[in-house]
Amino acid sequence: MKKLVMMAVLAIVLGTAQAEAQGLVKNLMGHMYGGPKVEANLSGFFLSDIPGVKSKMNVGGSVGGFFGFRVTENFSVQEDILMHYQVSQLEQDGKKGDLSYLGAELAFYAVGHWNVYGNNRLIVGAGPFVGYGLNAKYKMDDNETDLYEKNGNGDKVFQPFSVGAGIMLGYELGCGLQINASYKIGILDQLDAPKDKASMLPSRISLGVAYRFRK
Repeated sequence: MKKLVMMAVLAIVLGTAQAEAQGLVKNLMGHMYGGPKVEANLSGFFLSDIPGVKSKMNVGGSVGGFFGFRVTENFSVQEDILMHYQVSQLEQDGKKGDLSYLGAELAFYAVGHWNVYGNNRLIVGAGPFVGYGLNAKYKMDDNETDLYEKNGNGDKVFQPFSVGAGIMLGYELGCGLQINASYKIGILDQLDAPKDKASMLPSRISLGVAYRFRK
């Protein structure tokens, strides 16, 4: 009899714990959101100690998605995961060359959002980002240089990591469609071997669309 009572109590406790766990998971899932994102970008560099060289922004594109957790009614934490193709132009003594870059990026935002005009929302965010370059090349006329390739001395022009901060501004329609703009600037020098003599800090302006699945 005692064993039956203990088994019954154990079954009740386990059932209650399972129900509470399921309720907790359901509650957490109810605060999560996410969706795809596509952007056009303009990218360039802030140059230091490189006399006679100018950096001009050029057009590229980004694709990926975002995931977030709604902490309160008006505050969320959000992560963007994007692949970037960027093109910028370097000009020296009238000669122009194109610097192309392909890389992945994680951006983390503290996001404020407020309802405006009914179910539409205004979105404002800021936070850090980290990136890793997969490919970077500089082409002038018919000459192309792999900026990540080591030369005979074991040196390379660029290093692949990027770190910086960004801000974003968005407007979301009631259906979940978003229009977003962002600006990001790097604080880590992209130069590798020449970094003791000069610096190149990346910057990027983006404008794109996204869709937030309703949660």
